[in-house]
Amino acid sequence: MNTVQKILVPVDFSERSANGLKYAASLAQEMKTELIVLHVFDKNDPYSFLDSLATFEGWPIPRNGSTRIPVDIWLRERALDLYNFIQKEVRNPDRLRIKRKVRIGNPVKEILGVAKEERIDLIVLALQKKSLFSYLMARGTWLKFIWRFPCPVLLTPPIPRERPERGQTAISWQI
Repeated sequence: MNTVQKILVPVDFSERSANGLKYAASLAQEMKTELIVLHVFDKNDPYSFLDSLATFEGWPIPRNGSTRIPVDIWLRERALDLYNFIQKEVRNPDRLRIKRKVRIGNPVKEILGVAKEERIDLIVLALQKKSLFSYLMARGTWLKFIWRFPCPVLLTPPIPRERPERGQTAISWQI
């Protein structure tokens, strides 16, 4: 019987990825495995943190993606964000074996690369849509790429709205 030794959970600092991180952390604690938390970003993303900061502070940095910020600064800032995110979201992070990784590039390719490099046994992905059916039908979703991963993928349940809209029934997920 195969046992799970390493769990990979990609995060993007959203509420949904926080849910996935909490779920993966509880699995890792229960199974006594290593948890690898991965954050992948694209430094040419128009909504990047440093670009927003430059605009907010009034720095004369062009918004067309041609900023010349050294890669080590990008990586250091994202690594610090990842550390703070884990400390905020995971209950008792010191009781777990957590490895943090930050990569630049295409999220699917980087997750696949880390999964192969680290010999991951399980990937935990957080759903980004309200229902599984809408997630499966959406264009450009992760599910197109799951078959490429070298290990099983566990999809966490999505986080429903706090209150249902008028005329809708309440949906609850128990984790």
